[in-house]
Amino acid sequence: MAEALAESMAGLADMFDLIMEDAETVAQRDEVSSALRAYKEEYGPAIVEVQEHGLQLAENIQAGASEIARNDQEAAGDYQTPWDLGVNLQVNF
Repeated sequence: MAEALAESMAGLADMFDLIMEDAETVAQRDEVSSALRAYKEEYGPAIVEVQEHGLQLAENIQAGASEIARNDQEAAGDYQTPWDLGVNLQVNF
């Protein structure tokens, strides 16, 4: 999940810029191009912020998964099954 999120977030701001530039290029009226440019200027910083937060979230998810794996590895020797303890469990079917 963390990798997919990181892949989705990486380049988000660049893709937004490219899409907006392409839209400006095909706009046939000056007022449309102007509106697209204004939209890009207004929301571009928010897209950059979303990208940064998404990448940080992906890093946090990965760090959490690593910590859980490390914890499990450290604790693995501390746990025993009932069979390891010599308990005789009879199961009736």
